[in-house]
Amino acid sequence: MKRLLLALMVLGNAHALIAQSQAPKAEPPFQAAETVSVTDVSLPILCVVPWGFVVLDVLITETGKAQEVEVRRNIDCLTSLAVQAVEAWKFSPATLADKTVASRIPVVVTFRPPNPLASPLALPELKPQTGAAIQAEFQPAEVLHAALPEYRGNADSAGTVVLEVTLSTKGKAEDVKVLRDFAPFTEEAKAVVGDWRFMPAAFNGRPVQSKVVLAFVSSPPLSPAP
Repeated sequence: MKRLLLALMVLGNAHALIAQSQAPKAEPPFQAAETVSVTDVSLPILCVVPWGFVVLDVLITETGKAQEVEVRRNIDCLTSLAVQAVEAWKFSPATLADKTVASRIPVVVTFRPPNPLASPLALPELKPQTGAAIQAEFQPAEVLHAALPEYRGNADSAGTVVLEVTLSTKGKAEDVKVLRDFAPFTEEAKAVVGDWRFMPAAFNGRPVQSKVVLAFVSSPPLSPAP
């Protein structure tokens, strides 16, 4: 009987060791890069588009510098202004196991021309990522559907609302932080964030919480000709 019990104990310990050796290793905690400060984004007067969506993937270095900006959606007369503005923004780097690492953060700039009767543009397809971006461990969130805020006709100046949105592992907006306020458009911009749809970010193929920056650039309506 004692030999049987001893054999069972040895067998149980062996199974436990095998289970431990086969258990998947836990991923180290990853924290996405965040936006610290932003500036205004200009809207060119001579750019004739009813609406414009420019989507950028911004590489943030280990020191928090925007080193490379990859254009995923382009509008010829708008993209260069969006890139120029984003390159001047300040970021805090992502961390992996409490160590700073290079990462990327998506920025969507929505331009509103000075024409309240303009029809929205369809959201164009994303351009393919570069090879280096595809091979990266961290894949940022992607915009699947964009919603446009209401336009207030009594606004008499141009400006930009910039929001940083925290996305869940399912791509749902969980928190909205105002990085740049421009009344009366800020509340309208915040109100439509829940209508946007995102593909969640992933680290080594697993969905993770992440950040995305949404900038809404508006101009006042054109005065009617006398």
